[in-house]
Amino acid sequence: MANEWAPGLSNAPIVPGPLRLRLALPFVLLFVAILLMLSLFLGSRAREIYVDRLTDELTMQATILAESVGRDLSNGVPPAQVQDMIASLSSDVSTRITIVGPDGTVYADNVGDPLTMENHSNRPEIVQALAQGEGESSRESATLDMEFLYVAVPIADVEGAVARVAVPLDEVQATVRTIWVWTFVAAAVAIAMVVAIAWFIAGRIVGPLEELRKQAHAVAGGDLTARVDPSDTREFAEVGYAFNRMTEELETSHNALDQARLRLEAVLAELADGVVITDDDGLVLRMNTAAETLLAAHEANAIGKPFVQVARDHELNQLLRSALDGQEHSEAAIEHGLNRRTLLTTAQVVEDERERLGLVVLRDISELRRLETVRREFVANVSHELRTPLTSIRAMVETLEAGAIDDEAIMSDFLVRIVGEVDRLNALVEDLLDLARLEAGRTTLTYTTVDPVELVQMGADRLRPQIDRAQLIMDVSADGPLEPISVDRVRLEQVLINLVHNAIKFTPVGGAIHLQVRQRDDTTTIEVQDTGVGIAPIEQIRLFERFYKSDKARRSEGTGLGLAIAKHIVQAHGGTISVESVVGEGSTFRILIPNRKPRARDRRR
Repeated sequence: MANEWAPGLSNAPIVPGPLRLRLALPFVLLFVAILLMLSLFLGSRAREIYVDRLTDELTMQATILAESVGRDLSNGVPPAQVQDMIASLSSDVSTRITIVGPDGTVYADNVGDPLTMENHSNRPEIVQALAQGEGESSRESATLDMEFLYVAVPIADVEGAVARVAVPLDEVQATVRTIWVWTFVAAAVAIAMVVAIAWFIAGRIVGPLEELRKQAHAVAGGDLTARVDPSDTREFAEVGYAFNRMTEELETSHNALDQARLRLEAVLAELADGVVITDDDGLVLRMNTAAETLLAAHEANAIGKPFVQVARDHELNQLLRSALDGQEHSEAAIEHGLNRRTLLTTAQVVEDERERLGLVVLRDISELRRLETVRREFVANVSHELRTPLTSIRAMVETLEAGAIDDEAIMSDFLVRIVGEVDRLNALVEDLLDLARLEAGRTTLTYTTVDPVELVQMGADRLRPQIDRAQLIMDVSADGPLEPISVDRVRLEQVLINLVHNAIKFTPVGGAIHLQVRQRDDTTTIEVQDTGVGIAPIEQIRLFERFYKSDKARRSEGTGLGLAIAKHIVQAHGGTISVESVVGEGSTFRILIPNRKPRARDRRR
């Protein structure tokens, strides 16, 4: 999309420049043209009117002069005397007076000497007066080198004689120039007023359009809150109302889309399953955080790339291609990556009339597979642990039924063994129930304040007879004075007894078991260290699982639930339990618990 609109040749404006100028300029030019023509007309008419009025005055004067001079000449007054009479008027009037005889000779002139003046029979005003009874003309005087207005009338009493009066046109021209000046001043003022009025009117027209243009650009730039101010003009007000309605609808739609997008982003971000969206060609358009983790790829780098390049797995890509090629629903469990993580993958197509998208959903079921394996092992272990004593009990009962019951010594021995197997079954069931309660969080701990050294010492003393029978050495030590701690004394003592009992089982004659207690900050650490056979690193990983026994423990008695129960008891206290071991050198089990009762959300279930 272009950043700025540019008109084509078909709609280019006649007058370049802003719209306000293009609206005002034609009206101003039209008014100036009309005013100029009117001024020229009025100026020229002013001269004509002024000359016509002056001509009428001169005609009246010439007529009066012709009657006066005609009487004198008809009474026989010589031209010289007429000259004296005309010359005497030069100081009283500003008009030039000339009397021309029938032959064109100048009889008298109040400005020049008649004797030196040339024949006037061919003067236009003289010829016109003799022909039409009145004549006029304007020209430069040959005698005075000035432009004059001449008016001549025939003298009725002397045939062929003419009386002529004239005035210089300097005053006329000055008056006309003044009229021209004031006409142009008035025109300039009128033009200035018209320019101001046209500019104002154009502004009233262009203002709403400019406001509309500015707000339209704001909307195009993404500001959907832009609104047009109401206009006083009805048409522009309707356009502004329509524009504001449009932007309100756009804003509402945009907000709805943003809200939907934010909800989708929130769902995708919090979704535990990985989601990858591709176009019809298999190019990645979107992937959520879970998909980034499962595929070890960043969304910013993956967008626009083929799905096979992002997933780096041809089985996943083939599943997507199958969906895009028409299969309604494709699903498969695929082992992905170097760690062979199991991904339950679903691929399908989402489409409408505008676009067609590929949707890949990835669910990590590795933990489910592991839990399924643990479940099967648990069932197998429970079955084994139950089957062994039940098989022994069944064999002994059958033996007794076969006649051994009559042998008192055999019967007594078998009954003791049956009771032992029943006790073993009861212990197994109690351990299973105890572990189930701990795992479900249904076990209530009874917190009391105890001395940690005394707690460890009492647990060790309970197993002192076993220590002596196994010919081992056991000691308890503490790093300085320790403050009391708040724990479930019975449960924590159960953990210590289990750890010490295991140490006794796997430590050869002459070995040592050392129990150490220390505190740091707000935690207490209890270590059970032995010099036994040790545990291989690969077995340490699963040591706290239910029914798990190391190879060396397979031949020993026990349910394999002790360490699992110990782990859950420690976690219920908000602590941790760990192991460090070297094969052939011994093992160290370390319990880390808080000194005070933890809040419920801090306990590790």
